[in-house]
Amino acid sequence: MDGAMKDRTRAFLERAGRWRYALLVAAAGLLLLLWPAGGSGQENSAEGAEEARLASLLEAMEGVGRTQVRLSENGAAVVCQGADSPTVRLDVTEAMRCYTGLGSDRIVIFKMNESWREQS
Repeated sequence: MDGAMKDRTRAFLERAGRWRYALLVAAAGLLLLLWPAGGSGQENSAEGAEEARLASLLEAMEGVGRTQVRLSENGAAVVCQGADSPTVRLDVTEAMRCYTGLGSDRIVIFKMNESWREQS
């Protein structure tokens, strides 16, 4: 580089040095805006995996039959074939309570629709 180019580069870097903190904050803000939003894919897949594990556990219990489980921050819903039996409902509630830590008042159990079972 020739001398004039070096002088211009040096002058530019000196002027930019005055604004380095503002540029650093702006760059950090831009990175935060571009950062992927939390809770999108991985949480949903982890929640789906937990629901599948719970359904598998419940299906292994006597009398429960085919099962679907949905979890939320407010509670849990279980749909199973054996929900018409009070013993099964109690067993499912106890298993869900032990596994999730939810109170029995936040766990609901429904009888599986026979026509839905035939479709799947």
